[in-house]
Amino acid sequence: MSIPLIMPIFIILGKLSDKAIERMKDAKERDEKREKIIEASGGKLIAHYYTIGRYDIVSIVELPSAEILAKVVIEIGKWGTVSTETMTALLPEQMYKMAKGT
Repeated sequence: MSIPLIMPIFIILGKLSDKAIERMKDAKERDEKREKIIEASGGKLIAHYYTIGRYDIVSIVELPSAEILAKVVIEIGKWGTVSTETMTALLPEQMYKMAKGT
């Protein structure tokens, strides 16, 4: 079964700053603003989680390109509330196709 990929998928790992932790009561507002920035960039927030461990936030997004991802991350980074690390995600079907050389 093939799952069509409309846009590239990216995983954003985030570490909250002390400023963000001090203002956790504002987390919902920040999350809504983050989603609006992603949507305004032509993307979609697929999932967003708060995590316990090395990273405080994991978001999965669809965006038109890595360049747009960079713009989104820079815009969110201006708030001074999170530092990020990003990864490009591939669906299993994409990897299978590349492994076959097709």
